[in-house]
Order: sequence, then structure tokens, then C-alpha cells
Amino acid sequence: MDEKKEMLAGLLDMLNEIRPLSNELANALVNSFDMKAVSKKTVLLQEGKICTHVWFIVEGLLRSYHTIEDKEITTRIMHTNFIAIAPGSFFTQTAATESIETIEDCSLGMLAFTALQKLFLEFPAFNYHNRLLTEQYFYKLEQRLYMLRKHDAAAKYDYFLENYATYSKNIPQKYIASFLNIAPETLSRIRSKARKKIR
Repeated sequence: MDEKKEMLAGLLDMLNEIRPLSNELANALVNSFDMKAVSKKTVLLQEGKICTHVWFIVEGLLRSYHTIEDKEITTRIMHTNFIAIAPGSFFTQTAATESIETIEDCSLGMLAFTALQKLFLEFPAFNYHNRLLTEQYFYKLEQRLYMLRKHDAAAKYDYFLENYATYSKNIPQKYIASFLNIAPETLSRIRSKARKKIR
């Protein structure tokens, strides 16, 4: 219990910032998680399957992507202390329109849909945390959509650095380019110019 609670400290801190958790809720939440070490390039959720878990990233990187005409389009990059989920599929328990895959070896906490619903019933106050996290998710989604509407590739890369600079060396360039909706060659030129400015 203590080891698991320590691994989930980032999640508990995040939730306590929204509203302090009772000891009972914190313990029930920790007990509801299963901890798992997952290798690089593991598909946690396959497009077309139902998302039955939410993942808390203790350590590592994930990405979500759509497959269009055999081409993978990276839509989200998720890092340490991030809650990973395919929200449409998870909350409706219907087929996912995206896949979720590990970019590197990861340490994850897994919470099943049924376990989460049980927590909501037993601890009604926990629904407030869920609402705030959902609002934050859609705010970040709106920011990303706004970024994608910009025509300036350099501005898109600036957005990436503002949000993911700490993890940029661990993310393959093809995923970054896809995430920003720019050609890999364009990304290479932008990064080359950025390096020259630093010198």
C-alpha cells in the first residue's frame, strides 16, 4: 500500500490541489489502481476496441493516434504525471476512434472503468474532481486545435516547446511532426534554425 501510494503521489497531489481528498477516498483510490511496468511500443488501446481503463503515467511517455489510410496521425503526447484516457470510448464504453501506445518503457497505474464508477458512488465528492479534470482536458484540447489552425510551422513548434520541451529528446521526430501537422522535413529545418540561434 505504502509503495503504491508513493508511486501515485503525483496523482494524489494533483487531486488534492483541486480539492483535498479525505483519507478514506485517498486510500480507496490507491487501492483501486493496479500498477504495471510496460515496455516501449506497447499498444494499450487499439482503435476500434473499448477503452476499459484510465492510465496514470508514473514515469514515461505515451501517444495517441488515429490511423488514416495506413498512416498514423499522432493526436496527443502524454507524459509523467499525466492521466491518459480515450474519453469518448471510456465514458460511453463504446469503440475507440484512437489508439494509445507507449513511446518508451513506462510505469503506469491502471484504473478500471468499473472501479472508477464504484468510487463515484461511494464518494460523491469525487465527482467534483472528475468534472474539473474533464474541464482541464477540454481546455487543453481547445489550445491544441487553435495551434493546429495556425499556418506558421515555427509557431506550432514554439507551442510544442512550451508544453513538451522536457520530453522532446525522448519523442521521435516523426511523432512530433505528425502531432504538429507539419512535414518532417519542415520540422528538421525549424529545429536546425533554433539550434543555430542558441549558438
